[in-house]
Amino acid sequence: MPNDAIVITDDEYLFLLDGQYNGRIITADENGKPFLADKPELDINAARFELLSRLPAWETAERAAGIDHAGRRWLTTPEALQDIRDSLLAGMVPGGVWVDAAREVIPMTLGELQTLWTACVERGAAIYQRRLELEAQIAQMDREQLASFMPSWPEEIVG
Repeated sequence: MPNDAIVITDDEYLFLLDGQYNGRIITADENGKPFLADKPELDINAARFELLSRLPAWETAERAAGIDHAGRRWLTTPEALQDIRDSLLAGMVPGGVWVDAAREVIPMTLGELQTLWTACVERGAAIYQRRLELEAQIAQMDREQLASFMPSWPEEIVG
């Protein structure tokens, strides 16, 4: 242990970790003793930038979340979309079946696969459009709105 190390109890250590987990920071006083402090408030532009930096992950998760189409849930992971593209390019549905998100084997024609692909493309476009809307909203938000913001869909779309 370094000579200048400050010894704390297990309870103090757990208290500090709990505070850090709940959004505070661990810092030290003039004697080096650790304590919890509130995170310094970001200026509004930094807060906007931080929120904007979360949108790509939101978009990726939305794109991979699947799609409801023709009474079934379908995978929309990059791999699943590539499989659809490959089949459409080949002009065939292997074995005349496709597998849905529940791993059920479903009879599928090339035309039905094309409509599934169209639905996936429309969903991808809607996700990208929503991301652009979120970016525009973030640019106009005040500090309080930024603090409570979570990327989502409007209520009329969700509910």
